[in-house]
Amino acid sequence: MIEKRKSPRKIADDVLEVADQITGTQIGRVVNISAEGLMLLSQEPIVTGSVYQLVMQLPGSDDDVKKVVFGAEAIWTTETSQPDSFWTGFRIIDIENEDVLSIDELILEWNSTE
Repeated sequence: MIEKRKSPRKIADDVLEVADQITGTQIGRVVNISAEGLMLLSQEPIVTGSVYQLVMQLPGSDDDVKKVVFGAEAIWTTETSQPDSFWTGFRIIDIENEDVLSIDELILEWNSTE
């Protein structure tokens, strides 16, 4: 399979929970991420072609909670080998420059610990 991504995704070294910003509902955990997209593991299937306003809490101390807010389109979804688990690929379509930098810094931090 030919890689079509402009920037490779990094497998998450931390647990990053992602929620629907509008409903506050937790929708999944980040499996891998770049500033252009991410893959989530969820317990419910996510509707492809839909656009979501998402919020992701970055790791850090409780006193220094950093959240990244972004719009993303669900591009594909598939069941995992486990019952009631789904992989979903998202393309980030709307994100502030500051939040892009936060994701890039997190990826650099993960790379420095390998």
